[in-house]
Amino acid sequence: MQAILAFVAGAFTAAAAVLLHQTLPPLGLIAGLTATALSIWWIGRHFGAKRYKSYAVIGWLLVIYQAGTFGTGNELLVQNDGVGSTLLFLGFITAVISSFLPL
Repeated sequence: MQAILAFVAGAFTAAAAVLLHQTLPPLGLIAGLTATALSIWWIGRHFGAKRYKSYAVIGWLLVIYQAGTFGTGNELLVQNDGVGSTLLFLGFITAVISSFLPL
């Protein structure tokens, strides 16, 4: 049950980062990346094991992947501009690094 909660929390964090990254660039991007790092760190702290951070990172990556690819109506939530590319690149690095931080 804790693994599912960690996965869902990571997915919600990614959804918030996707919706937030285009608002007032670069402040929305900074807020999305900060929320990503803090939430993944908090998940490991809350559940008491690093493996739950990995579940959160997997949930985060799945949502970001879906937001960065074309949907059925050819909509794209993370565009191929400077802010979107930065979210994809720095977000991935932030999620991976925060999963290795100590509890």
